[in-house]
Amino acid sequence: MQTTKHREARLPWYTIYPTVSEFSGAVGAEAYEEWLRNLPADDPASLYLHVPFCRSKCWFCGFPTAITRHDPPILNYLAALRDEIRLVSEHAPQALPVSDVHFGGGTPTLMGPVEFLALMEFLRRHFALAKTATIAVEIDPRTFTAEMAEALEAGGVNRASLGVQSFDPIVQKAINRVQSEAQTAAAVEMLRRHGVRSINFDLIFGLPHQTVQSCVETTRAAVAMRPNRLAAFGYSHIPSFIKNQRLIEEASLPGSAARLAMLTKDGIVDIEKGFVRVSRQHRFAIRAVAAAFDDFLDRVAP
Repeated sequence: MQTTKHREARLPWYTIYPTVSEFSGAVGAEAYEEWLRNLPADDPASLYLHVPFCRSKCWFCGFPTAITRHDPPILNYLAALRDEIRLVSEHAPQALPVSDVHFGGGTPTLMGPVEFLALMEFLRRHFALAKTATIAVEIDPRTFTAEMAEALEAGGVNRASLGVQSFDPIVQKAINRVQSEAQTAAAVEMLRRHGVRSINFDLIFGLPHQTVQSCVETTRAAVAMRPNRLAAFGYSHIPSFIKNQRLIEEASLPGSAARLAMLTKDGIVDIEKGFVRVSRQHRFAIRAVAAAFDDFLDRVAP
């Protein structure tokens, strides 16, 4: 059956618009400048800042990253990022209001406390960040420090997203990302102690050597830490496009039936006891957060 064929296919998430293929050499500075000029001057914008550095490579990862053990490449990149911020602000409407800022990566917090605060101050000089703006940062619990938690608080960060993926040591070794529950719990405690009240966990199902039971155990451990949101993503194995995925043994990947079971067994049931689904992809929020999300949608709906 055609349905079975589609169900068996491993396809990437459709989460970027315009798609990556739309950004080519054919899109020059003039087109980019026109897009910026056409932004509504009174409609709050969202800013995404990519910091593409990690200390080690997670073999499942499909995001643009570079591995470095030293600071100079990061500092050079931040100088280029400041130039980009300045150029965008010059071509966008003056004092463009901003309601959301998201630092992704990579591992944004590798830039260090001093550099992060300087970058936030630079952003505020070039854009009109709302007092109620959501400022979110992606966190790797393995490298997160108390000093960085203090800097996030001083910079106004109020949301953090922690990469968890799986707590199963066998799975972690197979994806080159060894991270204990204790490391994750310590990062959550530091964030909450420094005023970051909205915490998201990213989980992945369909990883090498992952079983339904290990997926359930990871989900239960994550729920026990009481994040505000949980996002469960299906792993997309496309080694022809993502070279580091070639280090993953294809025979170790669970089949489509097991992947489906990972989303329908007790782990998701545990989530749904205190969380509700807030998107068509597998994203969940605690009920109070979901109610606020519904209220927001009511306000912005045409």
